[in-house]
Amino acid sequence: MKHIFAFIFLSFSYIFIAQQGDGGKPKGNKLADVKTLNTILFQEPNISVLRAEDEINDKLGNGPWRFGFNNTTNLNTENAGLWKTLPNGDQIWFLAVECTNALSVNLTFSETNIPEGNELYVYNPKKDFILGKFSRHHLYEGQLGTELVPGSKVIIEYYVPKNNDKGFVKIATVTHGYRTPIEFQEKAFGSSGSCNRNVNCPEGAAWANERNSVVMLVSGSNGFCTGALVNNVLNDGKPYVLTADHCYSNPANWIFRFKWQAADCNNPSSSPTFESLSGGVLRARGTASDFCLVEITGGLVNGTVPSVCSPYFSGWDNSGSTPLSGVGIHHPAGDIKKISFENQTLISTSFGSSPANSHWGVTGWDSGVTEGGSSGSPLYDQNHRIIGQLHGGASACGAPVLSDEYGKFSVSWNPSGSANSGQLKFWLDPNNSGAPFVDGYDPSGAVPAQIDAGITNPQGVSGRLCSGDVNPSVTITNSGAQTLTAADILYSFDGGATQTFNWTGSLPQWQTATVTLPTSVLNDGNHTFTASVSNPNASVDENLNNNSTNGSFSVVTNGADINLNLVLDCYGSEVTWELQDSTNNAIYFSTGYSDNSPGLVQEAWCLNPGCYNFFIMDSYGDGLTGDPSCSPDGSLQITQGNDSLTGISQADANYGSQTQLSFCVQQSSVVEQELMGVSIFPNPAKESVTISLKKIQDVHIELVSLYGQVLISENVISQQIVLLTESISAGTYFIRLEIDGKTALKKLIIN
Repeated sequence: MKHIFAFIFLSFSYIFIAQQGDGGKPKGNKLADVKTLNTILFQEPNISVLRAEDEINDKLGNGPWRFGFNNTTNLNTENAGLWKTLPNGDQIWFLAVECTNALSVNLTFSETNIPEGNELYVYNPKKDFILGKFSRHHLYEGQLGTELVPGSKVIIEYYVPKNNDKGFVKIATVTHGYRTPIEFQEKAFGSSGSCNRNVNCPEGAAWANERNSVVMLVSGSNGFCTGALVNNVLNDGKPYVLTADHCYSNPANWIFRFKWQAADCNNPSSSPTFESLSGGVLRARGTASDFCLVEITGGLVNGTVPSVCSPYFSGWDNSGSTPLSGVGIHHPAGDIKKISFENQTLISTSFGSSPANSHWGVTGWDSGVTEGGSSGSPLYDQNHRIIGQLHGGASACGAPVLSDEYGKFSVSWNPSGSANSGQLKFWLDPNNSGAPFVDGYDPSGAVPAQIDAGITNPQGVSGRLCSGDVNPSVTITNSGAQTLTAADILYSFDGGATQTFNWTGSLPQWQTATVTLPTSVLNDGNHTFTASVSNPNASVDENLNNNSTNGSFSVVTNGADINLNLVLDCYGSEVTWELQDSTNNAIYFSTGYSDNSPGLVQEAWCLNPGCYNFFIMDSYGDGLTGDPSCSPDGSLQITQGNDSLTGISQADANYGSQTQLSFCVQQSSVVEQELMGVSIFPNPAKESVTISLKKIQDVHIELVSLYGQVLISENVISQQIVLLTESISAGTYFIRLEIDGKTALKKLIIN
């Protein structure tokens, strides 16, 4: 499992230009003489014991990457610090806190009450790192968390104007930072800069809106994750943040860091500036898909994220349709914001003990990876909509082909039997519109589109098709405020002539419709399909970014439908397989399975008549052998219709590191055999079988076992051929004939 939290300092700099709070200048700058202030000293914890614990926990990777030690305390304006009165009657409370040999210090406040007009600040002794001002609207239920202050000492300043209520300030936790990102990166994934791309590299230009949605989270006072602002159907800027459930702690003292990113593709020599908000409230969470939805409560302006944070509220898709590609935006290893690309279709999978098909799997990043600190980060589909958040995985710099798993947005949407606190639907679709998707919302003044037709999700034009009759369908979407009543769908195969389908209907905003296009007849071979939507409501489409889609597929006009039924044990990640034709070309192969998700996996193949070799491998070397604690032994069966072609029984599950199964596929239709004039009798046979042809022909004939073993092979010129079978063991076999370049395959039973 990926290390889910990371220390926040950049490896190349320990100096931050932070903005948390409303800005402003501490009133007691001249009075805060650190030499005379009352300083509360926290002794250095037992670092060797902490590091010994960290070494175990880091390898397990099932909890926060701990960078600091939390000192629980009760320092407040009544029992600690120093009050000073200014000449005009204003009062200021000072307290200095020091953690011996700490690399950083951060604070958590609780039971705090800041009356209107009072101001709270936190800064370092040099006064070049200042957090604040904090006021009443930064608190949630009296709680507040601060950003990390570099060094071992911080000063807390609380200003109270003359005749104002003092209120109350309490520090509940003082975190002693004792680990740096450098050692984390050396032990785990290496510098994130070596393989990850800054979000503002050229390839990230199309994702500028989504970039502004992604934030770094400070959780539990000593850990970090990534999250994203997420839109709702009302487009009202409700400050919801989606992250992972395993990132959860009391969100009242969370920090939400915006805009921490390089200005371009180069890593800066010092930390870029950023904006932070503090405080949130839990809205919903769930373990099956590892999601957590939090609403920001502190530092808001008119109930939403202030414009200084450049917020963007990402769209989403809850349909569960398989994404054609994926993009991740995240903060790997506590670094500035990065972007990763997967250009292949994602797989449906699971992670850890989560249910089957509860996650989207990225089997290998084409650019970038994820690391510690990336957990909870959004995964976007080709339509720039969130489809999940990072649960965990194994990808890393130097190992981009290892998988990552994201909890599905569709699984988090409305789980069966869930309360409001266990689903996204109640919060993101408050008027129960039934929307299967929503696009992003930009509060900076961009006018929402009135007419915006889109097209996506081509079906029937992918993989290998066992017929030349191709029946494509597409999904049209309406992201515009105006109901969509008509549109033209333009489509073509292999770049050929464009065909037009005129769609009419009634599609409100955020709704979809599946459109089945007329059947086209294609020849054997590889093909492409392209489609676009135009002329919505006989008008101009205001958004052209979602107006086209495509697919690629191959046609086997006389193919046979073959099914693989594979029962995994609980160590699915160990299992891979490959199907090869008679010339050793790989036709199909596995795309990866997850551990702890045993059960039936079904794959559909389209194969030409002939014989094939199926290889199944196990990296551990015990085949499909299970574990009594999590699953029984596995098995597999390859079938054609109701016939079993070959397989591995549960009793033979331990095939070691690899085994080979051979089988033959008979013609899916008897039409061609009839045209070739082939008849076989008797069937079942005993001592002999006769193959009759419509005329004298040059024939190559074979008798083949279910496992591909050739028992009889002859070249004859005849109209009638007799094979002696009395010495052949009872069972099921195939007779394969090659006549004039054509192949006929017929099943034969010998009693």
